[in-house]
Amino acid sequence: MATSVRLIRRYVWLIDTVRRAGHITLDEINRCWLDERSLRLEDEGPIPERTFHRHRQAIADLFGIDILCNRYDGNTYYIDNADELDRPSFTSWLFNGLAMDNRLLADRDTTSRIIFQDAPGGTEYLSVIIEAMIHHRRLRTRYRGFDAAVDTVSDLEPYGLRQSGRRWYLIARTSAADSDLTVYALDRIVAADILGDTFDFDPAVDIHSLFNEVIGINLDPDYDCERITVRIFGRQRAYVDSLPLHSSQRVIARTRDYSDYEFTVRPEYELQHALLTLGPDAEILSPPWLREEIKWLAEETVKRYR
Repeated sequence: MATSVRLIRRYVWLIDTVRRAGHITLDEINRCWLDERSLRLEDEGPIPERTFHRHRQAIADLFGIDILCNRYDGNTYYIDNADELDRPSFTSWLFNGLAMDNRLLADRDTTSRIIFQDAPGGTEYLSVIIEAMIHHRRLRTRYRGFDAAVDTVSDLEPYGLRQSGRRWYLIARTSAADSDLTVYALDRIVAADILGDTFDFDPAVDIHSLFNEVIGINLDPDYDCERITVRIFGRQRAYVDSLPLHSSQRVIARTRDYSDYEFTVRPEYELQHALLTLGPDAEILSPPWLREEIKWLAEETVKRYR
């Protein structure tokens, strides 16, 4: 294993060890280290204190994770900003993947008992897009839409990336000054090259707020944001409570048989699809037009089976 890769894996191991313990001394860390079978070389002993502090600094620089010492609690170490590893971010995505991979290094047989979802593709363009974002460089992409007969070549100004479901999406605008931000599925990108010229990045653009009113990535201008009330029956309530359909979700009534939920969202295709997947356990209470729309879609589905 290359030295740089081994070091990064050790950093991840150290973060994971401190995170799982909550508070832990250097002696306790070293006891865990001496039990480590996949990352520690056979002739290696405990982690020297000076090396440990160098690791802490490198972890802060690479991952933005601060391992601090509580001198009033027996010189125990803890992660000061552990929430960074829980919130949706590139750091948490990378760390959790490496932490799991570290565990699997010790027992490759276990790997065959873990099932991963296949991604449609396009992740090979992530590093190219991120580099263009960092340096405010335009991207020339060749895009193959699902319904397109030919590929579309566009010069794009990359503003952000978003993961939704099993896909990654590029949020960009064309070089035209008055163009709106558009979403491009990475698995539909055939080629992407960084151009030499830069663009004027608008720091006022907040891509997070761009998706506040939808549950996925569909920014359909034909739908306005409005208040939606949904009644959900039986056990499906537990699933919706544990994994909200949207950040605006709140319970406005609860009985033994059902719960009423309120959302403030655009009722576009992705929301309608999510509600339809709940089947007979969900009933739209308002607005009336959406109730009729879901009813019509359900009736059309029944026709397929006649």
